[in-house]
Amino acid sequence: MPVFRLLGVLTLLMMLSAVPAHGHGAPTDPPSRAFLCSPGQPTASSSPCRSAIAAGLPSKEWDNIRLPNVRGQDEAKVPDGKLCSAGLAKYAGLDQSSAAWPVTKLKSTAFTYRATIPHQGSFRFYVTRDGFSPDRPLRWADLDQFLNVPSPPLVNGSYEFQVQLPQDRTGRHLVYTVWQNTDTPDTYYSCTDVEIAAAVKPTTPAAQQAPAAPPVKAAPQTPASRSAPSSTKPSAPKSSVPRPVPVASSAEQPPSDATRFGMAAVVAALGGLVVLGGFVLWRKRIL
Repeated sequence: MPVFRLLGVLTLLMMLSAVPAHGHGAPTDPPSRAFLCSPGQPTASSSPCRSAIAAGLPSKEWDNIRLPNVRGQDEAKVPDGKLCSAGLAKYAGLDQSSAAWPVTKLKSTAFTYRATIPHQGSFRFYVTRDGFSPDRPLRWADLDQFLNVPSPPLVNGSYEFQVQLPQDRTGRHLVYTVWQNTDTPDTYYSCTDVEIAAAVKPTTPAAQQAPAAPPVKAAPQTPASRSAPSSTKPSAPKSSVPRPVPVASSAEQPPSDATRFGMAAVVAALGGLVVLGGFVLWRKRIL
């Protein structure tokens, strides 16, 4: 009897070991495609999620997209066009090329990766290059790695990251996350559709701007200037050649004292001659 019990326990352990563990982790902020299609999410009713679920997506296992024994050889193990599903047939619906996938507008640089079963390992983050279109299959050549975080701490059941996306990426893009475990042979893959806002250009501080020229105040008008009519005749151009200083003529100057004395003497002499001539003529008549 004990032998049969031992065999029963061993058989049960073998059966349990053959059942894959349910879930380990996936991005939740911004959320991955698998998480958006999981039960309870309003986005699960979107057309891409409905198509993926109809194609066999195990929506309750949104945190279990994993491959064993990759060992960092991601491009060799995951083929182009199947990056979101990691090449797993049951997750193939996540590889749909469609612009209808729900998009998360990035409002901060904080990313959250929920660990339903925590593991030790490193995270690699990729973002699509300029010209990316969700209407085309995703390839490794479409991605640029922008962050690598080895062994981050677990905070309230999640791994949290402060990321810095390339500054030249704006508009519709896809963030690809790879979680490579070190305490298990598994690697996890996730696709997240995002919209990156354009960077705001800093304005020039007011202190660095050139000060505006002060307004020129007109000189106050005097009563004379207000009464004088304005002349429309253009003024004569000023010459740099100095003008000769006018010299007053002698006729305009008053006679000096010497001149006055000489003139009086001449008048007196003429008067004497006139008197003398008159006397001479008078005597001739008498004689």
